[in-house]
Amino acid sequence: MSARISTQGAEDGRSGPSSSEGSPRSLSMLASSLNLIAGKVATMGLGFVFWLLAARLFSTTEVGLAAGAVSAVMLCTQLALVGLGSAVIVSFPAYRRAPWKLLDTAFTMVILSSLGAGGLFIFTAALLFEELRIVASTPLFAVAFLSMSVFGTAGILFDQVSTALRRGDQAFARALLFAPVTIMLLAALVALDAAAGAVTIFSTLVGGAFAACILGSVQLRRSISRYRYRPRLNRELARRLLVVGLPNHALTLTERGPGLVLPIMVTELVSPAANAAWYAAWMMSWVVYIVPIQIGLTTFAEAARSPDSLSDLIRHAIRSSLVLSGIAAVALAAVAPYVLSILGHEYASAGTTPLRILVFAVIPLTFVQAYFIRCRATGQLAEATLVGAVSGAVSVGAAALAATAYGLDGMAGVWLATQFLTGAWALWRLRRVAGRAANDE
Repeated sequence: MSARISTQGAEDGRSGPSSSEGSPRSLSMLASSLNLIAGKVATMGLGFVFWLLAARLFSTTEVGLAAGAVSAVMLCTQLALVGLGSAVIVSFPAYRRAPWKLLDTAFTMVILSSLGAGGLFIFTAALLFEELRIVASTPLFAVAFLSMSVFGTAGILFDQVSTALRRGDQAFARALLFAPVTIMLLAALVALDAAAGAVTIFSTLVGGAFAACILGSVQLRRSISRYRYRPRLNRELARRLLVVGLPNHALTLTERGPGLVLPIMVTELVSPAANAAWYAAWMMSWVVYIVPIQIGLTTFAEAARSPDSLSDLIRHAIRSSLVLSGIAAVALAAVAPYVLSILGHEYASAGTTPLRILVFAVIPLTFVQAYFIRCRATGQLAEATLVGAVSGAVSVGAAALAATAYGLDGMAGVWLATQFLTGAWALWRLRRVAGRAANDE
């Protein structure tokens, strides 16, 4: 496949110097990775400041509606990406000297798919939802939602292209730009007395995402000499990218999708105000979850270079994740009411117990991530995707039933129990495969 892809790239009509001529040099793999991690940390930290400002300026109902819409648009971006990020990383070396066709096709695909995903949600909201119907019934909200779908999906693709270029510092710069722009826009709209509730909160995020995409375009033009995006779609290349990206993307969706569905579900089944507290607790729990996820990504990269060391790498990843995330989970559970009270009394009252429950899902998550690493490394994507899909469906379904009967506390408890069941399965599979490998030796 790589030979044919290389030929396709050489046939591109736009000739020019290689991506390295007259452009900044790539970073080392370690430096680029550290910048990518720093970008995620910056996004979470500055994002907390944004939601703190929103919580202080708007009612919990408006914040909850905005958070539900944000979760919905994040779900749309995950659906719309269709694995193109990983496909671009895999394909980029063959197009290094002339990446125009690859990048033009990839960005055109995500623009079209994100418009489709965003439009599908707006249609669904108009037909089925009560609270989030505002996204469809308010023209400004609908336009903002579609725009955020496009800019958000493109932003993820920009991050993946930066990864391919070993320019994690570019993603870090975009993260540092996104949050301050949203904060300044929100403060400006409130100061000008132009605030209109949930749509204002959401629209300022669109402004930040747009600014990040503009910066991404400038960075690409500097990193890849004379590159400027042109909307075009090479069908053969698009097909090849989907063949590479979709199998891994299906597994990624089973990992990310359920967590993005939950805030939408809380908004509709409980109330927007309840979702304000749930969303705060959920986002804070991700500070802990990022430990096994990030260690898992690093382990997968190492396994790709040293496949014979896979078992040792997985054991090391599990130990490291349990220690680091365990400390983080205990610490966050201890300070949960104090951190949530910064947002307001309502957030601390409704969100403390769910947050204390949710953080300990990091224990089974550690084993699930290790199991997924092994499946990705050994090509067992179908098994992992099936497990992830069943776990996601059961956890969301059970959480929905618990939410209506027992509120946020019951919902968090059921979610945690489901994750422990999945983690137990993952641990059993890991031990069984390890034992089989030992017998083969």
